[in-house]
Amino acid sequence: MGIYSQIKEQVSTREVAEHYGYKVSRNGMMRCPFHDDRNPSMKVDKNFICFGCQEKGDVIRFASKLFGLPAYEAAGKLIEDMGLLVDLENRPDAKPGIRQKAKRKRQDDVGFQQTLDRVYNVYCDYFHLLNEWADVYAPRAPNEDLHPLFVEAMHQRDYVEYLLDLLLFGSKEDKAQVIIEKGKGVIELEKRIREFKSGDRERTSRNDGSALPAEVGGGSEGASGSDGKRTGQEHGIKRGNDPVL
Repeated sequence: MGIYSQIKEQVSTREVAEHYGYKVSRNGMMRCPFHDDRNPSMKVDKNFICFGCQEKGDVIRFASKLFGLPAYEAAGKLIEDMGLLVDLENRPDAKPGIRQKAKRKRQDDVGFQQTLDRVYNVYCDYFHLLNEWADVYAPRAPNEDLHPLFVEAMHQRDYVEYLLDLLLFGSKEDKAQVIIEKGKGVIELEKRIREFKSGDRERTSRNDGSALPAEVGGGSEGASGSDGKRTGQEHGIKRGNDPVL
């Protein structure tokens, strides 16, 4: 969307006229600033039209005529004076280098968000599995051997919940640190979850408790809990089109 379209979506000619000190009646009439108007003859709303001098146009033309500026300079003045939010790349006064920098920043932001969503969704899937394993494989008798998946759930559940909290509520630096530290482990974990979902439960259950790669799991660190700890149900709200187990 062009710069002019962005401005016109955010502000009307009437709002601009009132901002610059012109008195507008309830029915949108004001004295025309473009001729000696003793009685209000200009109608302002989204656009403007003067029934006296026949001047008319949109908010960009209004500002351009009002301040004697070219349209692109008038647009820049409206952005600054009215505190408008516009795409930096499309600003009329943006130099080519600034536009390229803005474009790269948007691309970097999109790439970071996509990676963040993927990591969050993998850990969310894993958290659901840990809750399932804690219930399904819980010992039913005091002398029953502990199932490896139950042991894994007990060791990893708090730590994974802590990571989910960081990915959801942490600063951008916290999120980036999780992505950097857990990147390789997330790929392995994603593969394992996919295999488990596809029905290869027997092969997964034969693991000796080291099924979670060292790059992903937290060992004793996982038993420390987390700040701002949330319930598993709250972590059920996932990003994007994340499938629900």
